[in-house]
Amino acid sequence: MSSFLFPNVFLYFGDPSNCCVIGFHSYDFEPGSTPSTELRYVANYSSWITPGLFGDGFADVTALSHEIAETYNDPFVASDGVHNITPWWLSPNGNCQDNLETGDVVEGLPNATYPVTMNGFTYHPQNEALLPYFEFEQPSTAIDHAYSYPNESVLTGPSPLQNPGCQ
Repeated sequence: MSSFLFPNVFLYFGDPSNCCVIGFHSYDFEPGSTPSTELRYVANYSSWITPGLFGDGFADVTALSHEIAETYNDPFVASDGVHNITPWWLSPNGNCQDNLETGDVVEGLPNATYPVTMNGFTYHPQNEALLPYFEFEQPSTAIDHAYSYPNESVLTGPSPLQNPGCQ
C-alpha cells in the first residue's frame, strides 16, 4: 500500500465549485505472471489540513486517518463498483451505502474526530465505525459492545436495517 499526503491540496470531481475532495483510496491492477493472477497496487491520497482551515476538530490527519482505515477495510474500492460489499446501511449523517467504508459513517457527525496530543501537538484522527455496525449486531460483539472507535459514544447502535438504496 502506498500513501500520498499533500499539504492543503484539495481535489474535486466534475465541477470545481463543488469543493472539496480531501482524500480517497483505490487500487490499480496489472496482469500477473499467469492468466489467473493479477497484481493489485493499493493507494490512498490524503490532504494534510492546516488547523482552523475547516473549523475546529477537522484538521491535520483527519483525512489521512479516514483513508488509511478505509484502505484496510475496503482496499479494492474502485470506480467500477468493486468493493467490500455489505448490506445497505444508513448512517446518522445521512450517508446510504453498501460497502465497508468505515469513515463515511462518522464523517460530519459531532465528535467525528478524536483529539490525541503528542509532543505538544494535538492531532485529530477520525473516529471509525466498527464491523458490528455494518452487521446490525445488537448488542455489538466488539469490546465494551462498541460500534465506533476510539470514541465509543459516537455510534451508540448499529445502522437501522435498510432496503437497497435505503428506499
